[in-house]
Amino acid sequence: MGMDDKKLPFCESNKCSCLVFVFVVAGIAAVVCVTFLVDDVRDIYDHDGKAAGTPWWKTTIIYQIYPRSFQDSNGDGVGDLQGIISRLSYFNYLNVGAIWLSPFFTSPMKDFGYDVSNYTEVDPLFGNMNDFDNLMKEAKSKGIKVIIDFVPNHTSNESIWFKHSRNAKDSSDPFWDFYIWNKGTMINGTRAPPNNWESVFEGSAWEWDNVRGAYYYHAFLASQPDLNYRNKRVLEKMDEVVRFWMDKGVDGLRIDAIPHLFEIANQSLDEPKGATNGFDENLHKYLKNQPEIYSVVKRWRAILDTYEAKDDNSRFLLAETVGIPHEARLKYYEAGSVPFFFNLIPAEDKCNATAQCFKTLIKDGVNLTEGLWPNFVIGNHDNRRIADRIGQEYVDAMNMMLLTLPGTPTTYYGEELGMRGGDYSRMTPRDPYAITSHDPTKSRDSERNPMQWDTSLFSGFTNSSQGPWLPITINTEYMKVNVEIEKNKTGSSLDLYRTLAVLRQNEAFKSTNIDFPKMNVMNVLIYIRGSGTNRYLVALNLGEENDGINIAGAAKNATLTFSTKPRQGSLDLSNIQLKIGEGIIVHLVE
Repeated sequence: MGMDDKKLPFCESNKCSCLVFVFVVAGIAAVVCVTFLVDDVRDIYDHDGKAAGTPWWKTTIIYQIYPRSFQDSNGDGVGDLQGIISRLSYFNYLNVGAIWLSPFFTSPMKDFGYDVSNYTEVDPLFGNMNDFDNLMKEAKSKGIKVIIDFVPNHTSNESIWFKHSRNAKDSSDPFWDFYIWNKGTMINGTRAPPNNWESVFEGSAWEWDNVRGAYYYHAFLASQPDLNYRNKRVLEKMDEVVRFWMDKGVDGLRIDAIPHLFEIANQSLDEPKGATNGFDENLHKYLKNQPEIYSVVKRWRAILDTYEAKDDNSRFLLAETVGIPHEARLKYYEAGSVPFFFNLIPAEDKCNATAQCFKTLIKDGVNLTEGLWPNFVIGNHDNRRIADRIGQEYVDAMNMMLLTLPGTPTTYYGEELGMRGGDYSRMTPRDPYAITSHDPTKSRDSERNPMQWDTSLFSGFTNSSQGPWLPITINTEYMKVNVEIEKNKTGSSLDLYRTLAVLRQNEAFKSTNIDFPKMNVMNVLIYIRGSGTNRYLVALNLGEENDGINIAGAAKNATLTFSTKPRQGSLDLSNIQLKIGEGIIVHLVE
């Protein structure tokens, strides 16, 4: 389907009874089982689903690729699909089983691909549809699942849909209310927007269109008009987009900006004063988290389910849910998706990224009803890299946290190396947000810097004589922080990440249970994964000085399974000293 297409378009058996009995007994055993590490009330969260079989997305790490910054294959300085194909073996090396591709669709690139002009075409900047088909073929041959971005909230104002809508003469035209239009209001003889709604990228969320003679609503850039999901035709068209990519063989969708899918129908209402932060869950009550969203998510989940039924291969539906309250998060689960839990990312700003801070955030992230699956993320294309946000000395500890927490972890490209973001403070921003806000400090260019592969010119990202679309800057220490160097260095961030990726396949880390023992250690985050004889204690020193912990009461014996820093001698369980930013995993033996 192209965007210029205007055509409208078991549980009565004895076996089951036995199974239920086993679960009941196991549940009772879990309740009465107590370790002396905890007080009367245990901080335990266990929400394992009991359905037969385990879908692939519960057993893998998801690795986010920002296509324009991952690998350039044709020498134009911009990453592309062929570049990704050339690096697929890297994910086998990493022990990562799924990749998520940020947008590669046809776009004028005013928001670097998040302004889609055609959902079912590949932008020439990244290659063509044959390249995508080859990517799918090669990925599947290597056992790698592919998730793609799905950007349903808005299109580019250069899309054929928007052109049809702005030229529609009346309601008889099927594109008349394809977007959200409003004539506005007259104030002292001057036409003005219908209300005070503001976009996430600041300024009025209404843009006047001379052709239509009306304002259109945009939650983001003025070049990104919002689709009207109260229009049945919009739903049908987006259903076609979902089916198109399912037919292409993709294994999942990550729904972009889903909390913005609907706005309150009454456009005469002004937002409360102070509602300027588009990602604050307590603001923009009229512009976000509207109840109609969940039925649309269910609709797309149902489409994915039809494909699952055909080949018995699970399809993953992820939701980008920045700035939503806990109740809304649960509703996304109910609708058949897994919402990203983003709260670990702003930990530095919210609570200084201390051990107690992360403990509180993690508890919130696993505070789910039975059967729901957590999802943690500590970096992405919209936030500074871990090394810049929390500190270079804590990168390995952060990666250990991510890969040892319950659920499905998502890693942003380069974080496995401990990459820093580029230093573009003396460069005119490329990021539209920084440009429209006239504030270079809001630029997201830094975290989108080119992947560092080796010590060659431009770190192996491109062979362009002009260099990459964003320069590789000295502060990143790219001559030693790159795949080539770290592959051959024991104890490098890459080496540690790869080892952790294997370790997390242990049954103790596959479940969703997590136990926070009551210990009076302020600067060390401690939690236990697994049960019975297969228990592992994870300890991360997130403080600003060396610190010691006493875990002698946890078990009669313990063996060191993993450490982010070299350690010598046997463990003294009553006094394990941890260096700044050090993380250890200890196998507890009864």
